[in-house]
Amino acid sequence: MTKEPKLPPEENLAEELRRDLENLVEGELAVEDLTANKVAFLRAWLKDDLHRAADYMRGLGGELQTLEERGGNWLLDAADPTETAWPNLMRCIKQGRPWALAGERVGPGEELQCLGCGYRAMPPANSQITPCHRCGYGCFRQIEGGLED
Repeated sequence: MTKEPKLPPEENLAEELRRDLENLVEGELAVEDLTANKVAFLRAWLKDDLHRAADYMRGLGGELQTLEERGGNWLLDAADPTETAWPNLMRCIKQGRPWALAGERVGPGEELQCLGCGYRAMPPANSQITPCHRCGYGCFRQIEGGLED
């Protein structure tokens, strides 16, 4: 036993259907407006988010470049021959051994040993001492008559 819906009288039926149909159309338009507003809001939000993400990536790229430069400088500092050369130079000075700097002149038969990396060279007599060919450091131990092994 199912109950049948109670319908308005026949003369009001057309009017009632017309009102229901108008309400449905109004509801549909309201949903469309709401959806259009949500889509516009979502589009604006995504556009803003995309700009923020692009700015973040640009900043991150700069930060990575900075970190890369720092890492490179750190490695160069770690490879700096002055870290080992200064103690060697001080040892030469304290022990009274002769030493020379880049720019000075070489005496006859004088051999040079770089205090930075140990590279040995026998430049021509009376030539100007240049920085070490291997490490670029400019401080040398002078050895007359060649190096003793």
